[in-house]
Amino acid sequence: MPSPPAPPAPRPEAPPPGSRRAEIALIAAEEFTRRGYHATRVEHIAERLAVTPGALYRHVPGKYEIFRDAVAILMSDLDSAAAGPVDLDHLVDSITRTTLAHRSRAALYRWQVRYLTAEDRAAVVAADTRMRRRLAEAVRGRRRGGPDAGAESAAGAILSCIASLGYHRIEISADDAVSLMTSIAADLATSTPETQGAAGATNLAPPVIPARAPRLRGGAATREGAIEAAIARIHTSGYDDVTMEAIGADVGVAASALYRHFPGKSALLTAAVDRTATLVEELLDRHAALHSPGSDPAEALVDLLDQYVEIAFSHGPELMLYHSELGTLDADDRRRLRRAQRGQLDRWAGLVLEAARARGGPEPDEATARLRVHAALAVVLDGGQGTGFHPAAAARFARLARIPLLPG
Repeated sequence: MPSPPAPPAPRPEAPPPGSRRAEIALIAAEEFTRRGYHATRVEHIAERLAVTPGALYRHVPGKYEIFRDAVAILMSDLDSAAAGPVDLDHLVDSITRTTLAHRSRAALYRWQVRYLTAEDRAAVVAADTRMRRRLAEAVRGRRRGGPDAGAESAAGAILSCIASLGYHRIEISADDAVSLMTSIAADLATSTPETQGAAGATNLAPPVIPARAPRLRGGAATREGAIEAAIARIHTSGYDDVTMEAIGADVGVAASALYRHFPGKSALLTAAVDRTATLVEELLDRHAALHSPGSDPAEALVDLLDQYVEIAFSHGPELMLYHSELGTLDADDRRRLRRAQRGQLDRWAGLVLEAARARGGPEPDEATARLRVHAALAVVLDGGQGTGFHPAAAARFARLARIPLLPG
């Protein structure tokens, strides 16, 4: 007997457009994006809406339901944007404009979806899968009967590049964003596993990996062990659900021993994020020292990307924490670390501009160079997160990330 048809994939149940519940969700999404799920209180949302928390509860049962509505609106709109004709330019245009319409809250999907229940998360995954399949079909159509290999990976990379528009506030018009993403998507679509590495050097020396830290003892070992344990637990469970007692148990000490190194959980998070900022800064410094001014800028850029990928796939949870939990830090630390991130971005963008000049083609402006860096790094981090930062996937995402970073 034929097997029964599979049940239809669930769709995010968003509140009706224009309803008071939808309005609450859209405002809440900005707060969740800025502060993180756990650090956002119903009072923050009510203050933005100039009402009391009690007034919110007349429309929605609680914070989780507000959060679920926020994610559902974003995913429902993106799902609809990908439901048009299976044409690459059309899909990129539609998804890009939808992302920009939700720009102040688009990062919610990247960082906070893990806080949904399994059932609600399944609906989000199903919507994401539909978008990827539609884009992969459009990629195959662009290849006009060419090789099928790599179409799914290219589709995922295209989505990551578009989604990166929601991770920063670089000024760009909707038309210019569509133009840039259409160009990147075309390059990714026509690439294959064999040609994805063509941009840039192919015979570079192996990436330089930071030397393993010396074995620590005593208090230093406790401090570093606590940071490692905090990174793992926050990455898995979220900041709010992690306790000093649980971290102490992971390290094999009482929570009281941790307080000799960290005044509290927030200080431990700050130490973890600071360590990752230092890791990225040292990568940039080491790379600058190894490449003289006479080096080929394109080769230097690809070398830096390869080293970043190595770090991403060996320190994935740390890098995710570096980007996802800044809203949990106190205001001074948050500003300090965001300045560091902007400085790191400027260094990447400088190499993109140098590489374009050396090639003699059209030189992007500084904003476009930064946009391309964001897109490339999103391919790496999203791809790593989707594969659990499995080392076997690193080379594939390094090749894909080169395409938006170094076109042509």
